[in-house]
Amino acid sequence: MKRCLGVILAMLILTILVAAFETYAEPLNLVAVLTDFGTTDYYAGALEGSIYAVNPYVRISTITQEVQPFNVAEGSYILAKSARWYPPGTVFMAEVNPGSGSGHRHIVLETEDGKLFVGPDNGLFTGVMDDLGLAHAYEITNRSLMRENLSETFQSLYIYGPVAASLAGGLRPSEVGPEVNDPKRLPTMPAAIDGSEISGSVVHVDRYGNLITNIPSKLIERAGMALSERLNVTIGNQSVSVTFVRTYGDVSPGDWLALIDSTGGLEIAINMENAAKTIGARAGDGVRVSEER
Repeated sequence: MKRCLGVILAMLILTILVAAFETYAEPLNLVAVLTDFGTTDYYAGALEGSIYAVNPYVRISTITQEVQPFNVAEGSYILAKSARWYPPGTVFMAEVNPGSGSGHRHIVLETEDGKLFVGPDNGLFTGVMDDLGLAHAYEITNRSLMRENLSETFQSLYIYGPVAASLAGGLRPSEVGPEVNDPKRLPTMPAAIDGSEISGSVVHVDRYGNLITNIPSKLIERAGMALSERLNVTIGNQSVSVTFVRTYGDVSPGDWLALIDSTGGLEIAINMENAAKTIGARAGDGVRVSEER
């Protein structure tokens, strides 16, 4: 009798463990969306509808629909900085695609931390590959995963949304099409240090007009730049004098400042004002930083 009860108890424990494992192993069923579609047209709603039509149980998290129109570099930056905070298993559907339908491959990219990215092969995933590492990439050729394409534009509606929905539901990335080893990267201007001067570029202008650069804090440290020091910053062909501080409130409203932002990079700003508009700066502009003499 005791032996029989022991067997039953063991079987019960095994059943519970198997059920727990199956629950844990279920797809995350989460699609995070980034586009330049905006929210005043029907585009964002139609995209979400195309995702739900394939997978009605999916959860959709909108990173933003407000990437500057056609600005692939800005989309790449925002996507990468957002993606790091999502859990493994998240599927990202992204489209910022000037000349939509004009010959770019459609791809699924898998990063080393187990996240999937669906979109055009036009350099949009450059930041993701740099930050999270590239594990695999696949060209989307499996037409059974696509909706009937009534137009050569709006690829998200017919390809990226439906494919992302299927991946979120458990489709293996390799089922979308053949593996490729050359996803496109955007040309970049890496940050560098030459003596006491640091160079880099503006990678993003946020909604406050703050200038986000690709200059990491470690280069600031190597150059010996300390808090409260005055720095000379040249952005494009405009030079300004700034104070290196911890946070915006360390200077008076209207004063220029530099700080290390939440991503660990150098940010140039004006407290309570729009730095980008003040000097006509934009993403892609070169940046040079040195101690003021």
